[in-house]
Amino acid sequence: MLKNRYALITGASRGIGKESAILFAKNGANLLLVARDKDALISLKEELKEFSVNVAIFVCDLSDENNIKSLFIEIKKVTRIIDIVVNNAGIIDSSMFGMTKSDKLKSMFETNLYAPYQLTQYATRMMRKSSCASVIFISSMMATKGAVGHSAYASSKSALFGMMKSLAKELAPTIRVNAIAPGVVKTDMIKTLGEDEKENYISESLFKRLATPDEIANVILFLASDMSKYITAELINVDGGIC
Repeated sequence: MLKNRYALITGASRGIGKESAILFAKNGANLLLVARDKDALISLKEELKEFSVNVAIFVCDLSDENNIKSLFIEIKKVTRIIDIVVNNAGIIDSSMFGMTKSDKLKSMFETNLYAPYQLTQYATRMMRKSSCASVIFISSMMATKGAVGHSAYASSKSALFGMMKSLAKELAPTIRVNAIAPGVVKTDMIKTLGEDEKENYISESLFKRLATPDEIANVILFLASDMSKYITAELINVDGGIC
């Protein structure tokens, strides 16, 4: 499905990013995996050996644009064309609006908005020669639904939606741009949620459970592949019907 295509995945060391990397490898994609956890990336690269695809790993803190610039210098040593970008890296922090410190707000936007914005700027320069270019942003159901104690996170993820819509119009017809809004997923990120909050999301879900990372990765694969080649500027909710 993705044979010989080069896919750049951020936040690839765990959760949705890791599941996407495994699924992409199963479908023949060559991988450019980015995360901050070097040991986890090395372990994942070893795990992906069975699929006989090229896997390059890059340790990078995407909250600093200088790091992003250096990242692409290294990526160009591996490939001159990128076909797929999955902007998955993100952070979450819970605090009531009146108690949200400016440094937390800044950190949230640096990682959840500025980083994918700047990374995609660099990546799209390498995507224009691709005949199957697709950019995918991982937003959140909180971007449209909102959530008590998550105003900063919801704001940063909501901004991704506006960016995706505009970018899709700018880059068409050469590059498709879409976004996914997952519900609450069984990853390390939900450690920031209280048990009552998790139970509330489970009760709101029409399936009465949380999502699993592979269920999000399947939709990412769909948007990365030719199965969705006439889809752009779309936000797909993968939240068990909550929104």
